[in-house]
Amino acid sequence: MPVYQFLCADCGRFEARFSMAEVPDSTTCRCGASARRGVSSPAFGRGGRAMALMDATKSTAERPAVVDRVPAGNRRGTPTSTNPLHAKLPRP
Repeated sequence: MPVYQFLCADCGRFEARFSMAEVPDSTTCRCGASARRGVSSPAFGRGGRAMALMDATKSTAERPAVVDRVPAGNRRGTPTSTNPLHAKLPRP
């Protein structure tokens, strides 16, 4: 849902969410006064998790993290089959 800015004469600017089909020209403020809808710039940066992930990916591409050793972890070995027929298969 888009976020719209409204201007109250007493409180100033505030934001409210309405669907694009139901956005009013004016709404009531927290103080109870009528507030008119204002014009604001679009919020392209509010992309949620997907936008944050793209920003993080871009920043790591420009400034990669440098490590001095392999990170420790619970790394398991490659699983091997106990079937003797698998030993005859070609290896990559």
